[in-house]
Amino acid sequence: MTNKINAELLELLIDQERQLLEPGVRQSCDMLERLLSDDFYEISANGLMFDKKHVISRLPNEKVPQFYNQTFKGRMLGPHLVQLTYQAAYRRSVKCQLNYSVRMSLWRLEHDLWRLVFHQGTPCAEFKLRLDD
Repeated sequence: MTNKINAELLELLIDQERQLLEPGVRQSCDMLERLLSDDFYEISANGLMFDKKHVISRLPNEKVPQFYNQTFKGRMLGPHLVQLTYQAAYRRSVKCQLNYSVRMSLWRLEHDLWRLVFHQGTPCAEFKLRLDD
């Protein structure tokens, strides 16, 4: 099997990844239920671990940070599993400094829907933001 992902699937998963950063999606338990696999878990950039239940109980009430993401790359790990990597920068408010990280997500095809099964953010050195990406 080749690791190459087709452009259409890559664009779909980038769109879904970005949806998870949008206020309307983050505040919607229904949307989070649809996008996150039942066995989803996350290792955050500060080393904390969260499962789907925790994310759905926390995100709808959380102040949405300002996010930037760029340099997406994807590869097939299996016929129904995709690894997505990208650079991210975020801050809690416009007065705060940006935090930089490399992000990795695993998306799995479940009953004709691509759902996020794993996400990790790892702090990294500052990088140049490309606001047109």
